Amino acid sequence: MGMIANYQPTTDIELEKIMCLDDVEELQESEDIEICDIDKMWDALHFLLTGKSASEPIEDDLISEAIVGQFNISEEDFISGTKADRVKEIARALQEIDFETYLDKFDMSAFSQNDIYPNIWGYEDEADEIKDDLRNSFENLKKFYEKMAAQESAVLVSIY
Repeated sequence: MGMIANYQPTTDIELEKIMCLDDVEELQESEDIEICDIDKMWDALHFLLTGKSASEPIEDDLISEAIVGQFNISEEDFISGTKADRVKEIARALQEIDFETYLDKFDMSAFSQNDIYPNIWGYEDEADEIKDDLRNSFENLKKFYEKMAAQESAVLVSIY
């Protein structure tokens, strides 16, 4: 099992209270909580859309924040949050992306050269499946942010 990214609704107040992965896991155990899981494609999606690894978040960049969050909550575990007002801005920014233009420029060797997670870039024969995974991850994330913006929710990001 590798590192996966989960996104879930929360409130601005709850974001301030969450300090560790145990808190996040406890929140995720609630049966009525909606979780957007983009599995292992978080770093690849960040690189495709920004040209940088998610390990190098871009400050004040809505697309980078869509994937890695607006601010760090826990240094020990990768937990971050995005306040409700910023979620609305991210949702609008994701709506404006023509994702197919990014996929048209998709180059597996660039992902490999930049050590982008997960390490699947040597499987050239699987390029179409990888593109489908990226497309599905983006669409799921975009729909999630749209829904959270409509609900005026903040977002908690956990990558573990």
